[in-house]
Amino acid sequence: MTSPRGSSAVGRPAGGDDGRTGTAPSGADHADVLTAAAPPPAASQPGLAEGEAPSFQAGPRWARWLPALVALLLSLWHITTPSFWRDEAATIAAIRRPLGDLIAMLGNVDAVHGAYYLMMWPIEHVLGPGALVLRLPSAVAVAVGAAVVAATGRRLISPWAGLGAGLLYAVLPVTSRYGQEARSYAMVMTVAAIASYLLVRVLQADPARRRRWLTAYGVSIAALGILNIFGLLLVPAHAVTIAVACRRGLHDPGTRRVAIGWLVAAVAGMAVASPLLVFGWLQRGQIAWLGVNTSSSGLNTLFSLSGSFLVTTSLLAVVAVALVLSTEVSRERRRAAWPGRLAELSLPWLIVPPLVLLVVSMAQPVYTSRYILICIPALALIAGAAVAFYGRLAGAIALGVILIAGATTQLGQRTTAGHYDDIMAIDQIVAANARPGDYVLYTNPNAESFGAAYPYGLGKLRNIALKQGPNPSGTLAGTNASLAEIRSRLAHANRVWVVEINSLSSDPLLLGLNGLPISAMPIMDKEPLEFTQYWHERGDYLILWTRSTR
Repeated sequence: MTSPRGSSAVGRPAGGDDGRTGTAPSGADHADVLTAAAPPPAASQPGLAEGEAPSFQAGPRWARWLPALVALLLSLWHITTPSFWRDEAATIAAIRRPLGDLIAMLGNVDAVHGAYYLMMWPIEHVLGPGALVLRLPSAVAVAVGAAVVAATGRRLISPWAGLGAGLLYAVLPVTSRYGQEARSYAMVMTVAAIASYLLVRVLQADPARRRRWLTAYGVSIAALGILNIFGLLLVPAHAVTIAVACRRGLHDPGTRRVAIGWLVAAVAGMAVASPLLVFGWLQRGQIAWLGVNTSSSGLNTLFSLSGSFLVTTSLLAVVAVALVLSTEVSRERRRAAWPGRLAELSLPWLIVPPLVLLVVSMAQPVYTSRYILICIPALALIAGAAVAFYGRLAGAIALGVILIAGATTQLGQRTTAGHYDDIMAIDQIVAANARPGDYVLYTNPNAESFGAAYPYGLGKLRNIALKQGPNPSGTLAGTNASLAEIRSRLAHANRVWVVEINSLSSDPLLLGLNGLPISAMPIMDKEPLEFTQYWHERGDYLILWTRSTR
């Protein structure tokens, strides 16, 4: 990578670790830019680990927008191919109802997703429930997130570190995975990146401008908590960043003002989001499944946070090699490539949220990999610093290695079963084989919204267990009748389609049916119904039971 005319160790505030900032001649290699000498820095702001750069250099314009473009294109690539999965089906079940019914539902379930549902409601009602329409907001959010990550890297290190971080964020499989989902996680990741960028601006701003950055930061924390209450796990991470950044000026009034200003902004943001915390606690039964199903909540998910174990390994290798090579260069260049402010922001951001969630889960299971997606930008920032350290050619190779490592996962995510549940395939089977009078029975509450995903197949069948519909009951999928009532209905049914998900769970209701790990409920074999046929689509089973003619 080559540096633009007059570029400096950009984003590195004056008074950095090595006490200098410099310029390089046009066409100088990035390594030269990082080690170039410069005049003494301007006085840094009191109490800050490092002061404000006298002249911030953003780098070439194309480098600022390339990460966002790459992220958008990757998210749009086959965005309509994967089937909706259970979480997206829940989104559709929520937003397709009248607005008043949606608001009433949020008082009973899914209040923590209320802001996202209210945002998506007019989109669905104006443009329809198609996959492109419902997933496009997430794709745009990913593009914005890549731009923000790049901007943060420029502020912390240099334009090239920002470019590397932004591109890495864009090509990680986990990023485009959630950029192709009708759920809020892509937006949560982006708002977390925005909040962290604003924190950097708070720490670098002069006193006259700091208040506006603090105000913006408080708003971003409020938005983060409103989008998803687990996004507030970023706040303790930022608390560590503030504590470390201000450690040099413990008795300095300026330092205390920064710390107090941050605390006020963070508390104000959390206060705005606090009603969602209350609703989340009252509705905590919705995540009770985390106590028994560890497929997406086990410790192993920490090692594949990027969306692929191979990608995570590649990222760690790229960073580790860069750190080892850093021991062979001058102290000035090492500090320029790995400034203290990068570690102060990124390491707490990467470590604290999952640590807090895991500790809390020892008392009440709440950990799942989706709740710590806010850490992904931090991972990209650290790896982006490594890519920039390598220089132009080796950095491009490192990017290529990570891209290749994730290629298989990227392709897999763009199959019809790429989001795990293949509701589309199940609906097509039902549509081709169903008969008038058929019923459907869901053995897991997390599958009860499957019928909302598509206007054919399961959505056309009557739920034999349903007591009250979604709108009258103010729930996502309605309420179920008593076991006695279900038995009575089964006694008069000729054909029942059973939908089973999480087939490898340890549910005590599991039945061994021809060696299959399915839970068609014990009541099925006590009725005049017999197993007829089954279909296995990724992690889900569709089983047809018909009335015995014997």
